Amino acid sequence: MAKRARLPVAVLGAGHVHAPGYIRCLQAHPDVDLVGIYDETAATARHLAEEAGTSAFRSVPEALENARAVAICPEPTRQLALVQAAVSAGLPVLCEKPFGTNLAEATALLRLSEKVPLSVALPVRYHPAAVKLKVTVQSGALGASAAVWATNRNSFPGGWFADRSLAGGGCLLDHLVHVADLVRWIWGTELVSAMAEAGTRHYPGLEAEDTAAVLVRCSNGLVVSLDPSMSRPRGMPGALDLTLKVWAERGTARADIFPPGVEWVDEHGFLHQEAVGADMDRGMLDDWVGSVVRDRPAPVPARDAFAATCLSFAAQQSAIEHRAVPVPH
Repeated sequence: MAKRARLPVAVLGAGHVHAPGYIRCLQAHPDVDLVGIYDETAATARHLAEEAGTSAFRSVPEALENARAVAICPEPTRQLALVQAAVSAGLPVLCEKPFGTNLAEATALLRLSEKVPLSVALPVRYHPAAVKLKVTVQSGALGASAAVWATNRNSFPGGWFADRSLAGGGCLLDHLVHVADLVRWIWGTELVSAMAEAGTRHYPGLEAEDTAAVLVRCSNGLVVSLDPSMSRPRGMPGALDLTLKVWAERGTARADIFPPGVEWVDEHGFLHQEAVGADMDRGMLDDWVGSVVRDRPAPVPARDAFAATCLSFAAQQSAIEHRAVPVPH
């Protein structure tokens, strides 16, 4: 039997913190030929390409000429231009979140998704804890859900997160999207309005908020309280979290996406922590590659990412105006 040809994939933009992990998954994927990496910062492309054993492209056209699909993982404000280039070349796209840094960008991305299959990197859907919570809720075992308390916190990552011209916003833009997507996906509801308060409390001098509290109302009556703050001390083991606890008619349920795994203390007395278990990035990338190879619809539709990211835009406006703001649709 003839061996099936592997899918040539290029990475366009590699400045996002998730890019190295996606590159490792693509490089190891049996059905993918990682043909190369492009980034506006040539040194970034060269470094990651050397680590992955692939090429560093010098331009976007060069990358597109060598690929049949692209993964786009730049800093948020560089996202739209790269998606436009890939769509002009007629190539299927996996796009990092958030889905634009303002409503105009998000709308433009949504329109581009009508021209090529455009999936969005929302890997938490692929975590077994999220899948189990969805099954539990939709089975009716808990009865009607009334409220959800959620967190998606971390330490301030540094780097381009401190530059609003690259990040496009603060924790309200970067950290609401995953939970917003899970709420829509698990409960099959729409996000109606956001009431948010935000500020810079932990890292003085930032151009955007590092602390926020958000109250979300949904079309099915569900109320979601969310803490997306960059409030954890730097160097704190397990600083990144994503949890959801639901209160319902017949009980409660809780999902923890990043529970502690292995802990150890190094020779300098510092505590380290490493998560073990499911690789949700790999699950997401397997699904995306399979959809391209088999010519199937985008696994995480652009419309879903648009709806989730619009919660960020409403929360940003609410934090300025100190009132509940409708979520754009």
